[in-house]
Amino acid sequence: MGPPVRIVLLGGGVHPIPPTGYGAIERIVTDLAATLRAGGDEVEIVNRVRHERMRDEYPFARELPRLLAGRSYDVLHANTPVVANRLAARHLPFVYTSHSRHWYYRTQWTHRWGYWLERRAVRRSAEAIALTPRLARTFAEVVRPAPPRVSVVPFGVEAAQFRPRWERRTGRRAVGVGVVLPFKRWELAARALRGTGIELTIVGPTPSDEYARRVKESGDRVVLRGEVPPEEHRALLAESDLLLHPSAVEILSAAVLEGLAAGLPVLGGPALDGVVDAGATGWIEDDRDPTAFVAALRARAVALAGAPDLRRRTGEAARAVAIERYAWPAIAAAHRAIYQRVAARTPAAGR
Repeated sequence: MGPPVRIVLLGGGVHPIPPTGYGAIERIVTDLAATLRAGGDEVEIVNRVRHERMRDEYPFARELPRLLAGRSYDVLHANTPVVANRLAARHLPFVYTSHSRHWYYRTQWTHRWGYWLERRAVRRSAEAIALTPRLARTFAEVVRPAPPRVSVVPFGVEAAQFRPRWERRTGRRAVGVGVVLPFKRWELAARALRGTGIELTIVGPTPSDEYARRVKESGDRVVLRGEVPPEEHRALLAESDLLLHPSAVEILSAAVLEGLAAGLPVLGGPALDGVVDAGATGWIEDDRDPTAFVAALRARAVALAGAPDLRRRTGEAARAVAIERYAWPAIAAAHRAIYQRVAARTPAAGR
């Protein structure tokens, strides 16, 4: 295991840590810090929130050198690209984890800017962490020069917090979790369930009223719940029958890991490769033709609705994978090994 490490985990200056609502990276940082501390490491979280706007990462990054001054640490761990590049500009060695969909999704100039920042952050890191093997391969293909080392380490899920309530499941309730924006393609999920008698409940912020209306009009039994308290979120997963995740792009979805932990079969497209074991914990359908994709999701959902034994078998396999593959203690140990390597070979500014 090695000696304890003094770690500073850096937020992005956009959402509080722990998050009070939406904030996937912030929840990951919270859980990683708690698990590292439980293992004996010293962990500080540095984050300063202004107005919870995406552009607030920039003033937070500018302020970082002052916030870090006088702190004692062995390693810095950044999770957002503006923060990482600010550290690099001040010659502060850091570990970098990329959570960005911009590696695969760039339809606007802001996405292309984000992609440039991500590549620069990975290239300038002391060691980079890819959440999936696919992302590690992408680093190797597009980041030049390559960082000193890339490790594949997913984030985890608190599986004990997500438990199936088999007795409450009816076969007629599907759930989706995530921001209600076009890149998630919720309208395809709604269309797939139209006329099946299966209700689709989507949990997540709805920043676009226009797109929210489009999603509701695409189906006949669609409920947009918005953001809900954690206990309500867990109860919804426990009592649903399947998780629909039609997103066009994904690195590693916390929602999918929570669905697996709750014993839910997961249906989606190739963005789930490496996370969902096709035919065992869910199904991955070809999404190149939206019409065929909708038809395939519909067929799988209808088959699951009529087969309680299949739902139970797939759900139990999903929960087993969540426990075995994504348990936080093992994932924290993998991070600790990276921190020890980086601390051993780089001068730590806070020593």
